Amino acid sequence: MTDIKVDQKPAKIEDLILEGSEKLVWLTPTAPLSFSFTWEKVIFTGKLTKVGEDHRLILLGDLGPLPFSAENPHYRERLLKLIAWQPEERMKFVLEPHHQRIYLMIDDILPKELTGILLIASVIASLFHVRPFVELAKEVGWQHPDQPPRPKINIVSKKMTRND
Repeated sequence: MTDIKVDQKPAKIEDLILEGSEKLVWLTPTAPLSFSFTWEKVIFTGKLTKVGEDHRLILLGDLGPLPFSAENPHYRERLLKLIAWQPEERMKFVLEPHHQRIYLMIDDILPKELTGILLIASVIASLFHVRPFVELAKEVGWQHPDQPPRPKINIVSKKMTRND
């Protein structure tokens, strides 16, 4: 095994944080800007555009496809009611009609002075406000397509009823 010799002292965590925050100040986002990230197993796509002196930030969270009527009519009906429900203008569920996909949309106006830190903070604040929407979708029966299907209530599998 080789020995690694380090002549420098290890950096303090406070110095690393300070250096990192200075570098974030250098990053000034300019519109148009697009980005994507995953939060709560939902893929979000963000787009920053210029609107007059301000910036408009739109986040779209892909909740997956709307099931066909034949697959599960009651679940489809609950999801359509959820899409029709719009308690806030800036946060709502939307249905893309061509591909029948459900999105969670967040539409914010950010002040004219925009930095990288402010953009990241705005996205995080929006996600905190949208958490109840995701929880409500789960109550309706939505689950991420990657999750295993939920067992049906009051249905017993054949394996459980067989006496071997």
